[in-house]
Amino acid sequence: MSAYKGSHILSIYATIDELIDGIRELKKKKKMKFTVISPVPHHAIEHELHPKPSPVRVFTLLGGLFGFSLGWALTYYATESYPLIVGGKPLLSIPPYGIIAYILTILFGALATVVGFFLNARLPEFVIKDAYDERLSSDHFAIQYYGDENELNEVESLLKKSGTVQIHKKRVEAPSQKYFVD
Repeated sequence: MSAYKGSHILSIYATIDELIDGIRELKKKKKMKFTVISPVPHHAIEHELHPKPSPVRVFTLLGGLFGFSLGWALTYYATESYPLIVGGKPLLSIPPYGIIAYILTILFGALATVVGFFLNARLPEFVIKDAYDERLSSDHFAIQYYGDENELNEVESLLKKSGTVQIHKKRVEAPSQKYFVD
């Protein structure tokens, strides 16, 4: 969901085909400030929206690199701080250090993945959105479009042509700031 707090319309659709037609109409007119709400994931919606790859993988990579570096640094620092030569073995030995680095790579990679997931999913969310409609939890779909008064009137007429069941409007007088999440 977008963090935009201004005026918006919520166009409710009974079937997936009508929803896809609404998305195509908006894309044809280059109107891209919308969110699609669906009770279940659907490949046709994803195909129309062309979502960007998830940024969570960057969190995983950075967490893994941090864990790997920390594993080597920890073992090296421990050996240098308390040198204990036993039986003529080398002070710095790669195999045991590699095990610690490997374990910390997995640990910090997994922790960073969980943190990245929660940040990118904007969880937990304690407030019910303005666009809530009970039908959206069971068998209907929706497009929520954000914009100013003139733009909303134009989009409303576009969405009516695509077969919407109902349109809810929320007008907000001069929002202080606009926030859009792509």
